[in-house]
Amino acid sequence: MNVLAILPPDRWMEINLLDTLRRHYCDNLHVFHYPGGMGQLGSSIWRDTRDELNREILCLARSLRAAGRLDLIFCIVYDDFLLVETAKQLRDLGAPMINYHVDMAFQWYRVIRTAPYFDVMAVAQMTNAEFLTPYNPSIHWMPMAANPDFYHSRAALSISYQHDVSFVGSFNPYRRAHIADCVKRGVTPVVCGRGWSDEAPSPYRFEWDLHKISHDLRYYGLPRLKAEGIKSLTDPLKRKYARQHAFEELIGPDFRPPCSDEVLPQIFRSSKVNLGFSDTGWHSDGHVIPSENLQCRLRDFEVPMSGGFYLVQKAPGHDDYYKIGEEIETWSESEELAAKATYYSRNVKVAERIREAGQQRALQSHTWRHRFDELFGRLKASGRLV
Repeated sequence: MNVLAILPPDRWMEINLLDTLRRHYCDNLHVFHYPGGMGQLGSSIWRDTRDELNREILCLARSLRAAGRLDLIFCIVYDDFLLVETAKQLRDLGAPMINYHVDMAFQWYRVIRTAPYFDVMAVAQMTNAEFLTPYNPSIHWMPMAANPDFYHSRAALSISYQHDVSFVGSFNPYRRAHIADCVKRGVTPVVCGRGWSDEAPSPYRFEWDLHKISHDLRYYGLPRLKAEGIKSLTDPLKRKYARQHAFEELIGPDFRPPCSDEVLPQIFRSSKVNLGFSDTGWHSDGHVIPSENLQCRLRDFEVPMSGGFYLVQKAPGHDDYYKIGEEIETWSESEELAAKATYYSRNVKVAERIREAGQQRALQSHTWRHRFDELFGRLKASGRLV
């Protein structure tokens, strides 16, 4: 199969999606990387660059089609980058088109303008899928997964524990509040990621962009208001305020710089307990305020696939993927998080039985090859893919 992939140059996409496509499906995989631009719409330079890149996409797709080397277009793209006219002209080439949306909890609406031109809108979470359906009824649930050729193969067979409790991920106020509560209860995790200290500042900086605000109100304001009500206005403002809120330095955790993807499997494997957060929420006046918009994430499959014990905030979907308490463990409140982290870090044999079962489940059911088989099977059943 000859595939054109249009997606940002994120490392996780290379490790998981592109590597799987190359290994198992593609005779030729043509990759078009575009720089992310959601927060740059106010820049006329960025918009000119976006327009030129859209022209380049069309030129590449047409040349591949003319050469008989375009059987499928696979995208991970928002309307912020992909222009409606570009989507129309790509559709006219006749190759089936898929757009994979990986943040349905908070950004479901950022694909509604181009959604009608895709054969399938694949979604990593079914959250808000009912709001996307009017723009394209062909919704396909394609949960996150993990690539065993990366995570399983890089994890050592023998366990040599380096950490009792660890968390790998960037700073946000919600995570900080829960980790602070863990510290109060005697749990002091190793934390690797950006934004937790001045030495590794967060790359996510919010600035008020009047052009982007007017753009979003014009194209997404009414659809969001109809779907989400007044929360569509208040919740983003609360999150943006929380990101800028200044916090005193959190004492207790062992904060470390971001780690490379190549060492992730070893960190997961060498930690007695790996923490996971399914909500981003926000923090206000010393209290954790959940967004109640939880979603399963890539980490839910990376950790078990690597052979790590996973203690994750319970979200819709976890019961579909794993046997809770047997293959992974979940938590709902800070007190439960700290109690379970303490218990499993002290009862290693119990945790090892769960981590081994979780790894087998991930290998048997949650590889990207499983996901692509179902996705491509749907296209073949509809006659859109040979």
